[in-house]
Amino acid sequence: MRYIVGSAAAVAIFALATIAGAQLAEKGSDQRAVNAEVVMKDKAFHITQGESAKGIMLVAGSRADIRLRNEDTVAHEFVSTMLYNLPFQLAGTGTFVKAPKAAGVRVDPGQTVVLSFEVPYDSKEFQDLYEVFFCNVHGKMHGDKMRGEILVLDQRGEIGGG
Repeated sequence: MRYIVGSAAAVAIFALATIAGAQLAEKGSDQRAVNAEVVMKDKAFHITQGESAKGIMLVAGSRADIRLRNEDTVAHEFVSTMLYNLPFQLAGTGTFVKAPKAAGVRVDPGQTVVLSFEVPYDSKEFQDLYEVFFCNVHGKMHGDKMRGEILVLDQRGEIGGG
């Protein structure tokens, strides 16, 4: 009987440590250095870091970490054509979403998710990639406020070099 009680206590301590570790990892994901941050508020995307003219700028061949913060009262999705066949990881509380020729994450109100992936190169000779991202619920139509662009640049060569 003593063995069973001791084993149960060890399992309970391990379970608590695992839960605490998961919570720390989740909270730590919000603190990670990111390439871009997108805040979802008032049924619009607000790019607060990593902004280009109409969206997000990323460097081909690098790791991208995009923080998605939902400050709205409804769930939103961050879906991109770039993520359709591209492996990516999620840190935080989010749900994988697959749409026709696009994929991404659903973020519930008050939640933050960090989306991480390796930024792809285009074909044989690099050309700047242009992709879109949108909320699959509130950003399907051209002109909606929950749509944006991702511009992927090749920074292997020197800028302005000659």
